[in-house]
Amino acid sequence: MNILIYGAGVQGQYLAHTLNKTDNNITLLARGENYKHLNKRGVVLNHYLQNKRTTDHFNYISHLGKNDNYDVIFVTMKYSDFYSVVPSIAQNISTNIIFIGNNTNPHKLRQTVLRQSITHKNISFGFLMTGGNRGDSATTVIRFNAGELKVSHLNGVIPFHHKLDTIFKNSSIKLTYETRFEDWLMSHAAMIMPLNTGISLKNKYKGNQKQLISNIIKSYNELHLLIEHSNYKIIPKLQSILFKKFKYIAYPLLKLIINIKMINQIQGSNSEVNALYEDIKLLNRPTVLTTNHLDDLIRESI
Repeated sequence: MNILIYGAGVQGQYLAHTLNKTDNNITLLARGENYKHLNKRGVVLNHYLQNKRTTDHFNYISHLGKNDNYDVIFVTMKYSDFYSVVPSIAQNISTNIIFIGNNTNPHKLRQTVLRQSITHKNISFGFLMTGGNRGDSATTVIRFNAGELKVSHLNGVIPFHHKLDTIFKNSSIKLTYETRFEDWLMSHAAMIMPLNTGISLKNKYKGNQKQLISNIIKSYNELHLLIEHSNYKIIPKLQSILFKKFKYIAYPLLKLIINIKMINQIQGSNSEVNALYEDIKLLNRPTVLTTNHLDDLIRESI
C-alpha cells in the first residue's frame, strides 16, 4: 500500500514506525526544521515505558502535490491545525483520508474538505492512543503495549476498510473500529481540557493545589452535564460517575496525575485545548447550563 502520513509529530512518527512493513510504502510529510532532521537521521523514537530506542527510514516530502496519489492519507496533527491543511488535502487526487487526533466537530471538518475537493473523497476519522513529545535528536513516545488506533466513518462502515485491514495486517498496533466514535471523541475532549489546564497551572498553585483540583472536578461535572444535555453519551460512563459521585477518589487521583513526571511528556498544547473549548462553548450557547469553573480555568491557563 502507498501511504502518506501528513504530519510528522509524535503521532505521525509513531504511526510510521508501527506500519513499517514490507508491503507498506510510507511517505512522511514534514516541514521546516523537522523535515531537515528527519532527512538527516530518520525517525528516531525513544519508547519511554519500554526503555528502548528505534530508528526507521522513510520517504520524506515537504509539500503534497495535486497529482501525488496515495491509497490512504493519514493526517496526524493537533485539532487546531487541521483546517490549515484542508486546501492541500482537497486539491490532491487521493480518495481515502483519515484525520487522526482530537476533534469536537468532525462533521464540519468533513464538509469543509468535501466542499473544496476537486475529486471524490472518503473522509474518516481516528485517534491514536499514544503521547509524547518531539525533540531535535529524537522523539519520545509514551504508549501502553503497542498502542491502539481507533477509527470510524461516523455513519456506517469506512468505505476503504479493506485497505486499512491490509495496511495494519502485520502491525503490532491494535486497529479498532469504534461504533460510537463521536461520543468517544467528545468524552475524550471533556477529559483532557480540565486536565491539561490543571497541568499548566499546577506550579502557580504550588502549596494550594486543593483549590485547583476542586475547580478541575467542578469543571468535569459542568462538561459532562453539557455534553449529555447535547445528546452525546460519556464513554466510558465511569468517567462522569467518578467526578460526580466519587470525589473522594477523584481528588487524590487527579493530584497524583497532574504531579507525576511522565504527564509532562503527554500534555496537550494550549492552542488545541482552546480550539476544543471553542467548540464546546458552541454547545453551551442554546442552553441555560453554565461552565463557569471551566471558563475560569481556561482563562487562567492562557
